[in-house]
Formats: sequence, structure tokens, C-alpha cells
Amino acid sequence: MKLTVPTDLSEITLGQLQSLTRIEEKEIDGIDKQKECITLLTEVERETLDKFRLSDLQKVYDKLLYLSNQDSKLTKFVNINGDKYGFHPNLSNISTGEFVDLDTFCKDFNDNLHNIMAVLYRKVTIEKAGKYQIEEYDGEIEERASLFKDKMPANVVNGAIVFFWTLGRDYLINTLTSSKEQVEMTSNEGSQRNGDGTLS
Repeated sequence: MKLTVPTDLSEITLGQLQSLTRIEEKEIDGIDKQKECITLLTEVERETLDKFRLSDLQKVYDKLLYLSNQDSKLTKFVNINGDKYGFHPNLSNISTGEFVDLDTFCKDFNDNLHNIMAVLYRKVTIEKAGKYQIEEYDGEIEERASLFKDKMPANVVNGAIVFFWTLGRDYLINTLTSSKEQVEMTSNEGSQRNGDGTLS
């Protein structure tokens, strides 16, 4: 029997990516884990896989592992069911509602991945001269999150995650550095007012 194995992350969905992560986190035998992954991504029945030679099974699994090594670049736009969705154009200017929801969803990251994407990607309302706007955030994400789970390609998800975490890390480092400088400045001002560090 010939298997159709995905060769690019764009060929698997956000939902499959979540399931794949759950399988990888299971404490099960290596061969069983391989079979679960292959069944998930090729839709070949487990009974059929049991008839495969071990070496062939390993080759298929190695091809699937290659998917996780692909470069993850941010995809600003994704078309799903005829609608164009855009990645949040300015994460440094997110609303309180967006921040609170993202913070909550990130606590159980894999299980909430579709919800996170539904906060970060919304329908494009205006697009002009290389700039765009997306729908205002209203917290109503259930329908969009469900759609993304079934239809959003995993390469879009991975690119958004890498961008989101990199931006978040850089923002945190800048905030901590700025806060430290502010504390040092305040401390020095206090010392000068109290006469500390002056020669008499």
C-alpha cells in the first residue's frame, strides 16, 4: 500500500498539530508513538500500519519528523473559506481584552492554540498601500477558533508562534531593562537628596 505523507507544514491543520503535540507528550513505546503520528497525519488505519515492515515505518516517521525542522516565517495573511484573515498588525498596541485573553490561553498553550490564533488573526477590514487593519477585538472567538482548528495550515501557526514569542521575549527584556534603569535612577536621586555618596 502506498502512503501519502505530508511533506510541508501547510499540508496539516492546526488541529492536527495540536494532536501531534499531545501524542509526542505521551509516555508510550516509541513504535506505538510512531504509529499514532502516522495514523493522524496520513489517515491510514492502525491495523494497516501493523502490517508494515519496521524499516518502512521508520522511513515514514522520519519524513514526518522533517516537518518540524522547517523554517517558520510569519504569514501575515491567510485565506480560509473565501475570507482573508490578517495577523495583528501592531502587537505592541494590543487592547486589554486581547492581552488578558492571550495571557489566559497561554497558560495551557497547546490546548488553546486555536484560541490564540483566533485572537492574533482576524478578518482584514482595510488594506491599502501595504498597510491593513483587522476587525476590532470583541472577545467573541469561538466560531473563528473552531474554523482555524479545522482549516488553518500548521505553517501559518508555527510562524505566528515564533514571531509572537520572539516579540514577547524582546518586549519583556526591554521592559526589565527599562525598569532596572528606572530603579537605579530613582535610587541615585534618593542618595543625592539624602547626602549619601557626597564628600564632606
